[in-house]
Amino acid sequence: MAITEMTIRSDDGTARFYGNLLRAMAPVFLATLAFGLSGYAVAVEVERVSRQGPDEIHATVLIPAPVRQVLEVLEEPCHLRRWVPKLGSLKILARPRENQTLVYVATDRAWPMSPRDSVTLFTRHQGPPITLDMESRPNAVPEMAGYQRIPFSKGSWTLRTELSGATRVDYLQRVEPGGQMPQWWSDRLGITHAAELLSALQNYAGGTDTSSCSGDRHNSSVQ
Repeated sequence: MAITEMTIRSDDGTARFYGNLLRAMAPVFLATLAFGLSGYAVAVEVERVSRQGPDEIHATVLIPAPVRQVLEVLEEPCHLRRWVPKLGSLKILARPRENQTLVYVATDRAWPMSPRDSVTLFTRHQGPPITLDMESRPNAVPEMAGYQRIPFSKGSWTLRTELSGATRVDYLQRVEPGGQMPQWWSDRLGITHAAELLSALQNYAGGTDTSSCSGDRHNSSVQ
């Protein structure tokens, strides 16, 4: 694994961490770096911006694959179940419009996060750049036993083609966790979760032939 640089930004400023300074980094970021591509220079940038209510988490990564391939990996259930960390189940509930998909997702997070589920409306905008907007619809289906329903989330995936042919992925997320978890702790964990998510996406999309997927985007459920 070749990691040249990781940048973590907050509204207080910017701090840069280089390969020879990994031991000085907070442990919360060390697991993120372990997802880097072997032989590929990884640069992940994560930013937390204070807002009224949930903070905004921004994350950016460069993936050595065309936009078309990255988009398929983000939309096709058969791909999502292979790379999304801690994914328990995923079910397509409805397609209100041609460019919209209502999705149920359950995740099995380790302590201090209890298992959570969410119902999210994804809306694709063709662009360029291509954008997948995400907005929670918590009351679209009844709550499931054993899972804490996320009451509010909003965000987006934005895909841009770089001159090299690679895809720049910009991720934005705001989440209210629900349950007994304080918002400040959820916001802090959100930095780690966003970095883990984009690292997993880069690792998978950067080295996957999407034609190997069964193309089940139109299936009603993926177990």
